[in-house]
Amino acid sequence: MERCSVLRIKRLPESLVRKIAAGEVIHNPSFVLKELVENSLDAQADRIVVEIENGGKNMVRVSDNGIGMTREEALLAIEPYTTSKIESEEDLHRIRTYGFRGEALASIVQVSRAKIVTKTEKDALATQLMIAGGKVEEISETHRDTGTTVEVRDLFFNLPVRRKSLKSSAIELRMCREMFERFVLVRNDVDFVFTSDGKIVHSFPRTQNIFERALLILEDLRKGYITFEEELSGLRIKGIVSSREVTRSSRTGEYFYVNGRFVVSEELHEVLMKVYDLPKRSYPVAVLFIEVNPEELDVNIHPSKIVVKFLNEEKVKKSLEETLKRNLARKWYRSVAYEEISSRALSVAEAPSHRWFLVKGKYAVVEVEDGLLFVDLHALHERTIYEEILSKKSWGKRRVKRNITVVLSREEKQKLEEYGFSFQGEEGALKVIEIPEFLTEDVVEEFFRDFPVDEKLKERIALAACKLATKSGEFDEEIASKLLDVFFKKRFERCPHGRPISFKISYEDMDRFFER
Repeated sequence: MERCSVLRIKRLPESLVRKIAAGEVIHNPSFVLKELVENSLDAQADRIVVEIENGGKNMVRVSDNGIGMTREEALLAIEPYTTSKIESEEDLHRIRTYGFRGEALASIVQVSRAKIVTKTEKDALATQLMIAGGKVEEISETHRDTGTTVEVRDLFFNLPVRRKSLKSSAIELRMCREMFERFVLVRNDVDFVFTSDGKIVHSFPRTQNIFERALLILEDLRKGYITFEEELSGLRIKGIVSSREVTRSSRTGEYFYVNGRFVVSEELHEVLMKVYDLPKRSYPVAVLFIEVNPEELDVNIHPSKIVVKFLNEEKVKKSLEETLKRNLARKWYRSVAYEEISSRALSVAEAPSHRWFLVKGKYAVVEVEDGLLFVDLHALHERTIYEEILSKKSWGKRRVKRNITVVLSREEKQKLEEYGFSFQGEEGALKVIEIPEFLTEDVVEEFFRDFPVDEKLKERIALAACKLATKSGEFDEEIASKLLDVFFKKRFERCPHGRPISFKISYEDMDRFFER
């Protein structure tokens, strides 16, 4: 008989090994977004702009104002298993950063056409790398402020089967937005912007705390919610969760974070469902943050880093269960006390003639006809500035003392000049000479870092000016009184960033709360 041919064991080519590894880390555009945003956060960025095209299938671009990389670091970063996060095996047991495996960026550039532009504070010029299928095709220098931009195009162009397996653009967009929101919820100290096909979909400015962020993103929480922050058995547990009356038909409102990292955990989900004891196919809205000793946590379970293992799982589950039970038993959560003010709910008679008082330099509490009105003075001041600037037919100018240089095309320069800017030069690297009178130089520098020159330029300039609003906690009675006059005349509902300006507790709600 003729013997069958024997397949001999052989070493795979390095390029094939890298493609296989990339497939374990990068499943779709949302995972590109995830890995790039994690890199930005690890680079200490406090502003991150995410841009996608065609659901991310054509492009995912993440720009930040982090510490940036030198040319040598950028070239090293696209090699596998290179990282700044750990140096020894012991470091695996005390990880505090998002990334640590040294796989993500190398995997991304292996299966896409990528451009990296990065600059450290010490570098005069930025480094630009052009990469295709893991091969560096061009290295050059360009202009950029300190930070990094990674642009990923044509994901899986060299893996046609994987490319075809991507979902529709609408579904990929939804997954990208969901991934983006996971970061927005946990990092309220960072400004986040999300654009799709050139249009701003989300813009989240920094907030005072994580709970404010959650109420911005998860609107159904406003119908009834509880917040808590406790330490128990060596764990720190913080959360904002819905009342039992506020539910969804799926787990889309469920967010677990362990040591600041979003995780998928059936064990934590089971605890949540056990405590709520809801009808079948009903799920609570919950954002839960658990802090444990890093040495009691293994995050190196899967390349995606969204699965973790607790050293003492029973202790974590028991602590979470006790915390949820104790807080859900609090009676006040049943009062639905979050009613946004609308123009129909107010009359001019309710306003300045009624008694009011200032709380912590942040809020005004006004006695109105059928309840108490709570006003966020910072949000109101932002909206007032925004509307005032937009209403002006022409803007005055003032000269810039600082050396501010920006890179603009001739068309962009001409458009900006219509709104009070003037520059030295015609195009390319231009020195800013004059700016609109209501802007500061700090605001202008941030404006040029973060905002595109487009058809909504006037609104974007006005939005930048909102940073001049009095900071929360610093309002006095004189400023508050003037702003309340404006509020009851204009009846603003939201600040320019979309946050609510006011809400009202009716006397009926109070009576129900006190069981009268």
